[in-house]
Amino acid sequence: MPAATRAAGADFEEPVMAMPPEIDHAVVAALSQFRMATAEQLRVLHTPEAGPEQMRRRLRRLKDEGLVEDVVLPQAGRPRAWFPTGHAARIAATFPELEGVASPPPPGDKSAARLRLGHTLAVVRTHVAFVAGARAAEDECAPLDFLPEVYHRYGEGPAGAVIPDGLLHYGRTAADGRTPHRAFVEVDRGTMASEKPASKLIGYARFHDHHPIPAHLRRTSHAQGVLPARQQHYVVFLRLLFVLTGTGQAGFANRANDLEIATRTPYVARMLRTVAAGVAELEDLEADGAGADLWWSIADLDDGPAPWWELTGTRP
Repeated sequence: MPAATRAAGADFEEPVMAMPPEIDHAVVAALSQFRMATAEQLRVLHTPEAGPEQMRRRLRRLKDEGLVEDVVLPQAGRPRAWFPTGHAARIAATFPELEGVASPPPPGDKSAARLRLGHTLAVVRTHVAFVAGARAAEDECAPLDFLPEVYHRYGEGPAGAVIPDGLLHYGRTAADGRTPHRAFVEVDRGTMASEKPASKLIGYARFHDHHPIPAHLRRTSHAQGVLPARQQHYVVFLRLLFVLTGTGQAGFANRANDLEIATRTPYVARMLRTVAAGVAELEDLEADGAGADLWWSIADLDDGPAPWWELTGTRP
């Protein structure tokens, strides 16, 4: 059949590019770390040069092997979200790159996956935006450089811990060399009360301020060698990045204002003297790259947007 006739009379098939077998390993690792992802998210993370159907084909094969399951998303076109089976999670626990990573447990079944997919996929979208932006800028942010739900206990009771949606690792490349950056990332889909992100900011401030020694003993010999709770985790407290999605411009402005109001509390004001905190819209990160001038300083929204790594704490 001549080429012109074949093109006109046959369905178009996406050219097949050979994918190395280690992609299976990478996909199972990513699904085990993030609990859930779409084929497109996995494609951007691991095989950005390949077409979308190739990742879907690979996921269907992993499903046949009993390593992944899927649920249909409530969107036009019936896209799917994929999650690891218990068998895959047990295998992934032996991977060197996941050693010491307390990955959240997999959904377990399709009903559990369906009920949790909204927030989980929004968090993965956020990480994908950082990875794609870093790739375009020739920075470093690998597919697993985002640890979800790292538990930080610093006190008693439910209020004595912070659990960020993600702990981001990012390497910024500049003319004078590479600079590593880390950040706590919180993702808000606009489904919670507008005060919720602000309450999380206050939680981080309490973590930053908490000391395991009572105040009246801190100047005595009992306090020698005892670090503040935050320094038991990090030498330098990480930046705080709030990512909002699905709120619209008015909703974004309202929630950013709520965060700025929270900065007036003593705990938060004290933390922000040295800790940078910013807020941005996920849709902007996806369109322009997570490193673009899109981040508004929570301490002063009138400051104007900047790259997140240029945000600084307030002046004393």
